[in-house]
Amino acid sequence: MNQGGRIKRVFPASNTGLGFHSFFDYIAGPKIKRVYVFKGGPGTGKSTLMRRISDEAIARGLDVEFHHCSSDPSSLDGLVVPGAGAALLDGTKPHIYDPKFPGVVDEIINLGDYLNAAGLREHSREIQAASIEGSRRFRSAYRYLRAARQIYENLEDKIKETQDWGWVNQESDRLCKEILGDVPVAGKPGWQRHLFVSALTPEGPITHANSLPGPSTRIVIIKGQPGTGKSVLLGKLAAAAAERGYGVEIYHNPVDPSKLQHVLIPQLDVLAATSTELFPFSIERECPIINLDCGLDQSKVSTHQGELEIDRQTFYKLLETAISFIGKAREGHRELEKYYEPNIDFAGLDRLAERLLAEIFKGP
Repeated sequence: MNQGGRIKRVFPASNTGLGFHSFFDYIAGPKIKRVYVFKGGPGTGKSTLMRRISDEAIARGLDVEFHHCSSDPSSLDGLVVPGAGAALLDGTKPHIYDPKFPGVVDEIINLGDYLNAAGLREHSREIQAASIEGSRRFRSAYRYLRAARQIYENLEDKIKETQDWGWVNQESDRLCKEILGDVPVAGKPGWQRHLFVSALTPEGPITHANSLPGPSTRIVIIKGQPGTGKSVLLGKLAAAAAERGYGVEIYHNPVDPSKLQHVLIPQLDVLAATSTELFPFSIERECPIINLDCGLDQSKVSTHQGELEIDRQTFYKLLETAISFIGKAREGHRELEKYYEPNIDFAGLDRLAERLLAEIFKGP
């Protein structure tokens, strides 16, 4: 039997301080030739189909990317098998994906064709009520997340005032030169792929950042309090790498998706990763560390210490409340699945799975 390939775990979307934020258009990376988009309600077999494909890919020794659902990390929103040139994704609400070339690259598969509609209609009232309640719980969660992000901005603003930004710029320039060397700006910029590798889930904050590097990946860890310039440094590295023609995977911060959390440059096998209190990054090998706290004027920081502690406690309390509402919304989603699962044509789904396996893993 072939040894299984590498497994990367990411999130194509997340619950954030700006609401539900999706990078679904980036699930299919630059090597993907075929995209299968599943439509259908909860519990219609989307995640199960993806896992059947992933099992076959791993058995063949191929690398796979699991794109987990931030509202239920045990479920999949997407699967990518780069070696087979294939991607599968959940195209139902609230996921947003616009097929680029329907019928050529993208195939839309309606799993509603495998449902017993008459059986579902018997529970129409319960299904509608559960859906409405789930939406209400998510709205509540997003209000708390927005409030948490605003308090987080309080933390950042106080720290920014005490940072030596000239030094941060010098550290950014040094890192870019260290990684990119004297490579000139290319005639054509490299591709950029945007995703999350961390998320705010019903289980709390989760990160799969340790799945990004391979055994020989060069890793630089960036540390520092909120507002010390971690995202600024990463943004400069990502832009410089893309300008020089390198493809760049950019992983965003789920608290504020406008901020960067990690930058991976696959062609150079380099990862610049942040490590924070909320999303720590740890790996069992020695890695260089850039600690941006070293640029802070600690005497000025100490004058804000009382307010910073209040902001920090308030942020975590709001985050905890938001996560509790996301958990309640997941309970409602699982309630919906109870109505859908007994009304699925599993024999039909098996035939669909066999067809997909044959197409994705067809011989030369």
